[in-house]
Amino acid sequence: MSNEQYSPWASGDGFGTPRPQPARSEEAPTREQPATAPYTNPVISQPHDPAEPSGWSQPQQFGALAPQPQYPPPSVAYTFGQRLPYGAAGELPEHPLAITTLILGIVGLAAMFAAFPFISPVAWYLGAKARREMRAEPGRYRASGALTAGYTLGVVGTVITLLFVAVIVMAIVVFAM
Repeated sequence: MSNEQYSPWASGDGFGTPRPQPARSEEAPTREQPATAPYTNPVISQPHDPAEPSGWSQPQQFGALAPQPQYPPPSVAYTFGQRLPYGAAGELPEHPLAITTLILGIVGLAAMFAAFPFISPVAWYLGAKARREMRAEPGRYRASGALTAGYTLGVVGTVITLLFVAVIVMAIVVFAM
């Protein structure tokens, strides 16, 4: 079945053929403002029923505000899972050794063959120490990605350093015979 019967081009009409334009009024448009404003504020002849909400309200008078409860200072550590009171600081500080562990882990892994082969175990030790302190005092420090990354880099760097030392010792033993 063909759609030619519905196509505007089938009969030659449509595309390229101008459509008749609506007739224009004879008055030329003016740009002058009318002498009176066309809109006015409505006048309400009936008094407003106070039980019916109207969207507007009279200013309200409030009494003295209720005293706010006193919360403990944010320096007090909360136990794991305990809800913090409203208004208390919600974010715990990062462990002070987190950034140090991360920097030592990166330096130890990046420069282990050049000059600093024993920095990775230091990063591993400091990361483990910080994790033990966090486990001993839950709620004092927040979990830190920097601490986890430094600890992991310290472990990986230490393992690679030990493998490298083992290969050197094996080479010395093999070639010494």
